[in-house]
Amino acid sequence: MLLDKAALFVEVVKTQSISEGSLNFGISSSAGSRWIKELEDELGVSLLLRTTRTIKTTEMGQKLYERFSQVKQEADDIFSEIQNLEQNIGGIIKIAATPLYAQRFLSQIVGEYLAVHPNVSFKIIETAFDVDHVQDVDFAIKAHATYRGHLEKDSLLTKRILLKYPLVACCSPEYIKRHKAPLTPSELQQHNCLYTSTLVGGNRWQFERDGEISTVKIAKTVEIENSEFVKTVAMQGSGIAYLPKQLVKRELEDGTLVSILNDYVKSEFELSLYYKRRNQMPARFADFKEFLVKRTKELRHSM
Repeated sequence: MLLDKAALFVEVVKTQSISEGSLNFGISSSAGSRWIKELEDELGVSLLLRTTRTIKTTEMGQKLYERFSQVKQEADDIFSEIQNLEQNIGGIIKIAATPLYAQRFLSQIVGEYLAVHPNVSFKIIETAFDVDHVQDVDFAIKAHATYRGHLEKDSLLTKRILLKYPLVACCSPEYIKRHKAPLTPSELQQHNCLYTSTLVGGNRWQFERDGEISTVKIAKTVEIENSEFVKTVAMQGSGIAYLPKQLVKRELEDGTLVSILNDYVKSEFELSLYYKRRNQMPARFADFKEFLVKRTKELRHSM
């Protein structure tokens, strides 16, 4: 019972909430509060500092969280290893994915996978925001922009790059008629700019020319975490968008949109898969991961 209470404590610290941690653990909020109190009594130390809004660990609580998290992961890996002995793949897979990937790739990939593995079920969270801790999901697919010299922040997660496309600054011919095309990145500050904050660094766009990288703080006209929405607004002649070239390939070819600032090297759009590092993955996770990576590469030109 002490181990169960310690495992609950880890979940409470992860979620920063006794009620949410208890729900994830499968018990009521009142039972969760009682378990935490009993754990503190049995250990003879205070583990949590509670206020009406936040939960923080004490020094002893932080030490227990760090050490027991490792123990819990090892135990989970052992259980996963046993589950992998079972040939039939089943269970739930939870995925958080950026809207563009969810709509253009993941829906087809999940449909194909379910046709072969009907005992698997999925929970999909469509979000463009960071899920660095992957507390509530098994996999996260995130999009961001990279450029030469870009350094990604350290992460405890394993990362696999799924796709890379060059970004293109573009707008409609009608917009150029009304406002004239900018000749340098700095001129973007006088234009209507459309952006997704999690895709290209928000309202800071990077361009390179002759080995020199310039970062421009653009004017905010439309901000939304949906690349398709940004493309549609740009097609209506309402501003300049900075989007993956593959996403606007057809519009560039038929002249609905035109590329600008072509003397500059743009950033790259990158879609990456993130998941927790573990010694042994459950069979459904390992199998689906490889299937997703394979099918994404095969479908890359269909975006």
